[in-house]
Amino acid sequence: MNLNKEFDGENTPKNANDMMTICMAEIHDSLMVPMQGKLTQQQDAVLAIIGMTLKIIAEKASLYEAEHEGNDDLGNLDKNYRN
Repeated sequence: MNLNKEFDGENTPKNANDMMTICMAEIHDSLMVPMQGKLTQQQDAVLAIIGMTLKIIAEKASLYEAEHEGNDDLGNLDKNYRN
């Protein structure tokens, strides 16, 4: 069931990176913009680190998804290759 009547399914996120981008944009618009100018420099720095950390997690999740779907973008590595 979808609450959005104009939903066509084409713009659905395809992977963890897409989902994280949508989530971070909503956090920015709903929370960060209203708080602009009210946070300390240290709080801004902590939020930036949190954002970078979430981006790294999303990238790793996307690689995991691609590996398990057989669509990995890891070049011509043998499937049994491990670091």
